[in-house]
Amino acid sequence: MILIALFLGIIIFVGGFLLMPTKGQRLTIGGLGLIILVASATLMIGNDNWHWGMHHHTETATTSIASISPDKQLNVLIYQPVRKSNTEKVYVYRKATQKQQRHTTASLKTTNSVHYRHVHQAKLITKTTTWRYNSGFWRWLFSWTGTHHELVGHQNTFVLPNSWVTLSTHQAKWLSSAVKKREAAAKTTLTQTVTTTVKKEAAANPSLTAKELAQIKQKTEKSVQKIAQQQAVTILNQLIKQAKMQSVH
Repeated sequence: MILIALFLGIIIFVGGFLLMPTKGQRLTIGGLGLIILVASATLMIGNDNWHWGMHHHTETATTSIASISPDKQLNVLIYQPVRKSNTEKVYVYRKATQKQQRHTTASLKTTNSVHYRHVHQAKLITKTTTWRYNSGFWRWLFSWTGTHHELVGHQNTFVLPNSWVTLSTHQAKWLSSAVKKREAAAKTTLTQTVTTTVKKEAAANPSLTAKELAQIKQKTEKSVQKIAQQQAVTILNQLIKQAKMQSVH
């Protein structure tokens, strides 16, 4: 409607000053057209630059998320710095009900923050703010030209349990490699310990049967695995601390 008013203002302004027969009519009609023209242009500029007749409208969505790590002992939120920045980041996550990975938008209108809380379920709270007209009149007035539903910004807030950890993709790769090396070393230690124990038992008691040696082997494996499991959390925490000390890029 504002475009029609602007067009009418131009027509009345030009027609009033050029077509009216008397000076008084020219000033009256032309002046009226000028007022409509200036008012319409001012409203358009005000709406375009300062969003006159509009307000912020915010919608909030909460999504339960899960770690993308295949290791059930490790709950991690991954991020990728944007353009080697330490402040702009794209976070990688997945919904708790899906296996597909998702990521936040790399945009100047998107802000991300991470908060640790005493909660059991990790969540992503997304607030989407857009411009909306104050009333139907303003929407009617600026139809075809306004910025209804124009995005102001996305605010992503990750609320994580205290047991979670946040790492960059580079740090996560380092941690994954370190965990694999640790697991390989643990398997080697397990094999060596079991072999050494069985040999000692066999040397100390040559009369042991194959079945008895197998039982000793099985018992030793369980014992070593139990100790390894007890140490696993401590070792993983140590590796996480080392991963955080790595470069984020």
